[in-house]
Amino acid sequence: MKRRFLVAFLLASFVSASGFGQTPQGPDLRRNQFSRLSLEEQSKLRSAHDMAMRDPALMQSRARYEQARKEFRDKLRDALLKADPSVQPILEKARRQRHRDRDR
Repeated sequence: MKRRFLVAFLLASFVSASGFGQTPQGPDLRRNQFSRLSLEEQSKLRSAHDMAMRDPALMQSRARYEQARKEFRDKLRDALLKADPSVQPILEKARRQRHRDRDR
């Protein structure tokens, strides 16, 4: 009985640790979505995206979006630290990891 429990526990741990059933996020999600398109469709979409991103109105909208996002992140960080100052090392660790991931 103990052996079955141990085997079941180890199997459950292995499956959950392997990421089974988790949805990709970030750049992996985009790659996964675009991988279903043909190369011609990917190229066409990339070209349209590049042209759209040159639109001055869209550029201004994106700049406002990025500024609002930065303000939100800053306020969230302040609120997290106010709620529990001991999370500062965790926030720093997450920030360093985000920068490492971005540099890849």
